[in-house]
Amino acid sequence: MIARDALLNPCAAAIFSGDFMRRAICLFLIAIAATPARAEIFEMNGHFPARWREVSLARSIGVDRIAGRDGAALALAIEDRLARTGPDGAPYYDLIALTRNDPDADMIVSGMADATVRDSNVKRQVEQCAERSGDKCIRKEKVEALCLQQTVNFSSTLRVADSVNGRILYTENRPQTDIIVTCPGDKDQRTPRDSIRRMVDTAASRFVDDITPRHENYRVRLREGREGMDKATGQRFRDSVKLSQRDADAACALWSDMDRALPGNASLLFNLGLCAERRGDYGVAEAFYTRAGQGGIRGGEFREGVERVRDLAVGRTDAAERARERR
Repeated sequence: MIARDALLNPCAAAIFSGDFMRRAICLFLIAIAATPARAEIFEMNGHFPARWREVSLARSIGVDRIAGRDGAALALAIEDRLARTGPDGAPYYDLIALTRNDPDADMIVSGMADATVRDSNVKRQVEQCAERSGDKCIRKEKVEALCLQQTVNFSSTLRVADSVNGRILYTENRPQTDIIVTCPGDKDQRTPRDSIRRMVDTAASRFVDDITPRHENYRVRLREGREGMDKATGQRFRDSVKLSQRDADAACALWSDMDRALPGNASLLFNLGLCAERRGDYGVAEAFYTRAGQGGIRGGEFREGVERVRDLAVGRTDAAERARERR
């Protein structure tokens, strides 16, 4: 069967032959053919709401006692991140030092953080010098060695409550685990304390990310499928997608013209949604994405588009309100 197929396919014949040069050339050509074409995208930026938006609507926040052996370290790490520059160039929250008589802050952070370390012995293959010439090792071999395995488990539970009515608006428990194996002769040796310090930093970063809006750049891939188009229209659409990388406004105008001539085409509708999103017309973008879904787009592209522009609309409103508060 291989010989028959090889006769029918010149590259296959080369691959199964002894001709090294022909085989190398054919493998190179096959690799190029298998490489997907560069996707055309729109680069945009916008305001996204915090994952826990109700917390993010507060103006000030204070960190109360975080219990556990690593609670104090986590509290300091959270305060450090809250004090950093936010999406509008200033710290997002007013960070308040809490007093026993009056919290003063709108939101209060509390919780628990604790790490444990469990030691055990494990066997590993390690390299050892088997032959030396003076101070230089001239031959190494692998031998079985008894190594120390340390399993570091870090548990952190954080919650945010409204200081006025005590209502809990945020609660998350995010365990982390790290395994450190140290063998005889290891030069770079991590310690459990190094691991715990990194886990504390990760827990603080995740928490602040949860409650802080984002203003960021993002990319969305254009639809390039030409289903439902005749040959001439398909070529025009293909050229317009390439044009979009040099002149997005011109490409959007072309898609609008094509949509009038070919209403309901899913690729045109989706790309017009991206044009509207790029301009910040989120309501118009949502309508295009919804129609694109009705027009036959499979998978989650149109649903992701709808959810994204809804988030962007909320994020923009929240950012504008925050800016007014800061004046």
